[in-house]
Amino acid sequence: MSRDQAYGGIILVVGLIVAVVYVVAFFLGFWWWAIAIPVFLAVLAVLVICMWIGWTMLTTPPPAPLETEMPTPAPTETAAKPPETEKSAS
Repeated sequence: MSRDQAYGGIILVVGLIVAVVYVVAFFLGFWWWAIAIPVFLAVLAVLVICMWIGWTMLTTPPPAPLETEMPTPAPTETAAKPPETEKSAS
């Protein structure tokens, strides 16, 4: 078993245990806490992501100014002309 598979198994078991504890707590009368704690954690996670985005924007230097583009050369009259087709005598 590889290390990634072992980590996957650990995550699976921990998730299963948390789910069972959550359902048991919900039906044993702790329903308010079973709703309040996940909502609290979800709001906190969104706020932490917002703070991380703000910190990244604050500490990232501004981009270098774009240079002006060089003008494209005007087309010349010596451009390739389509080849003339030869008419064959029948």
